[in-house]
Amino acid sequence: MGPEALAEREAWQTLLRSYLPILEHTAPAEGDRDPLSLPRALDTRRVLRAAGAEQEPGQPSADVVVCVHNALADLRRCIDSLLSATARGFRLILVNDGSDHPTTGFLQAFAERHPAVTLIERPQPPHGYTIASNRGLRASGSDYVVLLNSDTIVADGWLERLIRYGESHPDVGILGPLSNAASHQSVPAVRDAGGWAVNRLPDWLTVDGLDMVLRRAAPRVHARLPFLNGFCYAVKRAVIDAIGLLDEERFASGYCEENDYSQRARVAGFELAVVDDVYVQHAKSRSFGASGRAELARRNYELFLEKHDRAELEQLVTRMEADQTLEPVRAAVAHHSSSPQAVASLFSGSERQPLTIAFLLPGIAHGGSGGSHSIYQEVHGLRSLGIPARILLPRWDEQRAAAAYEDAAEIFQTFTDADDLAAATADADVISATHYKSVKLLESLRATRSDFLAAYYVQDYEPFFTPSYIAAEAIASYTALPDVLLFAKSHWLCNVVAERHGLHVAKVEPSIDEQLFSSAQRLATPNSEADSPSAADSEQRPGPLRVAAMIRPRTARRQPHATVAVLEQLLERFPDHVQVSSFGCYADELRELVPDATAIHERHLGLLSRHDVAELLRESDVFLDMSVYQAFGRTALEAMACGATAIVPSVGGAYEFVEHERNAFAVDTFDGEQALAALTSLVGDTPRLRRMQAHARTTAARYSIARAALSEYLLFERAHEARSHSRRLLHKSFTR
Repeated sequence: MGPEALAEREAWQTLLRSYLPILEHTAPAEGDRDPLSLPRALDTRRVLRAAGAEQEPGQPSADVVVCVHNALADLRRCIDSLLSATARGFRLILVNDGSDHPTTGFLQAFAERHPAVTLIERPQPPHGYTIASNRGLRASGSDYVVLLNSDTIVADGWLERLIRYGESHPDVGILGPLSNAASHQSVPAVRDAGGWAVNRLPDWLTVDGLDMVLRRAAPRVHARLPFLNGFCYAVKRAVIDAIGLLDEERFASGYCEENDYSQRARVAGFELAVVDDVYVQHAKSRSFGASGRAELARRNYELFLEKHDRAELEQLVTRMEADQTLEPVRAAVAHHSSSPQAVASLFSGSERQPLTIAFLLPGIAHGGSGGSHSIYQEVHGLRSLGIPARILLPRWDEQRAAAAYEDAAEIFQTFTDADDLAAATADADVISATHYKSVKLLESLRATRSDFLAAYYVQDYEPFFTPSYIAAEAIASYTALPDVLLFAKSHWLCNVVAERHGLHVAKVEPSIDEQLFSSAQRLATPNSEADSPSAADSEQRPGPLRVAAMIRPRTARRQPHATVAVLEQLLERFPDHVQVSSFGCYADELRELVPDATAIHERHLGLLSRHDVAELLRESDVFLDMSVYQAFGRTALEAMACGATAIVPSVGGAYEFVEHERNAFAVDTFDGEQALAALTSLVGDTPRLRRMQAHARTTAARYSIARAALSEYLLFERAHEARSHSRRLLHKSFTR
C-alpha cells in the first residue's frame, strides 16, 4: 500500500476514533442511513419539563400532546421542530397508538434519552386518534393543552404566541393557528378544485418565513369561528374542567371529534379563536393514514349532526363558509409569498431597519472552496433581500477573492489587523465566524464591544480530520464565546456538535447557486429533452456513461487514491462504454499521485472555476465523491441540479438531500466496491439513469439561495432580539 493510500486509511482512523463513540449513544436510524443524518430531536435548548415541574414565574404551564401512528419521518420532523422552535418550557406527552416497530423504537429511544417526556404506549386495540388523544388529555395537567398532529412542523415562537393570545383574551377557551392545510384556517387558499386546499410552500420559502409574513404583513383580525381544525388544537384547562374529554364513543377514529368538542365548548360559553400571527405547517392526514378518509369523514359528520341540533349546526356551518374575517390575512399572505422580492419588503420600513451582517473568512483557497462558495452565494441572497451583508477577508487574500468571484469588490471587504477589522465591523449587528480559525477574530471583536450578536457558521467538524493539536483548537472554538449562536446547514452537523459537546446548533437551510448549477443547457440538447421519470424511460441516448470526479491529492479525507482506483477499475471493465473526466488539482499533482494512469490523465481538467465545474457537471451523467465523509456534500447537490446522478459517502450530511437509489447513491466509501457497483449498475441502463437524474433535478430545485438566506436572516433576527431583550432585563435589574 502506497503512502497516499496509507494517508487515506489514516483519515478513516481519525474519523472513526471520534465518531464511533458518538454512535454508541444514538438510537439506530432507519435502514442503512447514518444515524446522525436525520432530525435527532434532541432537547439542546432544554425546554422539556417533567410532570409537576415548576413553571417559569408568572407563566402559564403548557402540555403538548402528540398522538402517533407510524409515519416516522413526519414524526421526526415534528418533534425536532418542537424542540428547536419552542423557546418556553413545556411538557411533551407522546401517545404511541399501535405504531410499527421502527416508529415504536424511535419513540422509546427518544423517551429514554429525555426522562421528562411522558410516553404512553397503546399497543393493543382499540386504536383511534380520539381514543389516543383522550389518553394524552388524561395525563395532562397544565393550564394549556395542545393536541398537535404528528405530521406538523411548528414555527419559531408558536407556543409562546398561542398562549399570549389566550392570556390576553379570557373569553377564549380554544385556540388554533393558521396553516397551509387546515380547512377554514388555511392560507392563502381555502378551497381548491372543490375540495380543501393544501397550500404548498414555494421552494424558496420556509415555515418560519411564512410565519414571519403573517406577523409582519397581515392585519390582526381576531377571527372567531364556531369550529376549529384539530391539527393544532390548544385548549385551556378551564374548558376541560367544564366539558370533559373528547367523545371517543362516537368519534373513536377521529374526524369530527374536534367539531363536537368545539360545539360543546361554545355551548358552555367559551369562544374559539384563530390566532392569526401563528403558522403551523400540516402534511395532512399522514399520521393516521388516508385509507377510507372521505367515507369516514362523511359518516362521522352525520353522527355529529345527529348528536346536536342539526338545524343550528347547519346554520353555523353556513355562517362560517360566508365568513370573510380572514380574507385580508389571506390576501397579505398571497402577495408576500409570491416571490422573494415581495417578502424582502418586510425587512425594512419606517419602524424597522434590517440588521447589518458581517461574515468573517480567515482566508480563501485558490479558486475558492465549498465553504467560501457557501458564504459568497448566501451573502448574495441576503443582499437580494435588502439585507446589508458582506464578507470580511484578510487583505493578503484579496487577489484570490477577485480571481474566484467576478464581483468580489462588492461582496468582500478586506482588513489588515485586529484594529482594522474592528473599524470595518463597527456598524455590524451580527458578526459570524465561518471556521474555527475565524472564531479568534470574533473573540478579538467581542473584547472591544458587546453590542452585537456573535455567531458561528459551523460548516464542518474539523476534529474528525485534523491532528490532535489542531482538533483541540477546533473543539475550543464552539465554547470560546459563551453567548455565541451556533448554526449549521445539515442535521448531521447539528447532531455531531450536540452529541459531542451538549450544545444547541440551530439548523439553517443549505443552498446551491441555482442560476449557475442548472440543467437548462443539458435539457436544450436533442438527446436530453426528458425531465420527468416517465419521459426518461423512453430516452435511449447512445454513447458512453460520462463520469466526473474531483481528485484532490492534498486532502487525504477526499480519498484521491481510492477515487482513481475506482475510476481505473471502471474503465478496465467498460473501456468502450465509459468516459471519465476529473478535476480538482494540477496535472503534475495527479501524475505524482498516479504516474501510470494514462486514461485518467488524458481527461484531467485541472483546477476549474465555479463556472467550469458547472459546465462539466452539465456534460456528465454521474458525479463520483469518494470522500471519507461529507458534512453536507455541496458538489454532489450541484451535480444533481445539473442533471447528473451523484454517488456520495453514506457517512455525513448528504442524506439532507439523498434518497438512496432514487435520486442518488449513498455508499460506504471505505469499500470501493460499493461505489464501483453503483457505477456499474448505470452502465447501459439509460432508463434507470434518466429516472434518477430527473428525481435529482426535482430534489435540487428545493435548495435555493433565497431559501437559505431567508432562514439565516430570520435566525439572526430572532437571536438578536432575544439577546437585546435579555440585556434590557439585566440593565433594569441593575438600575432598580
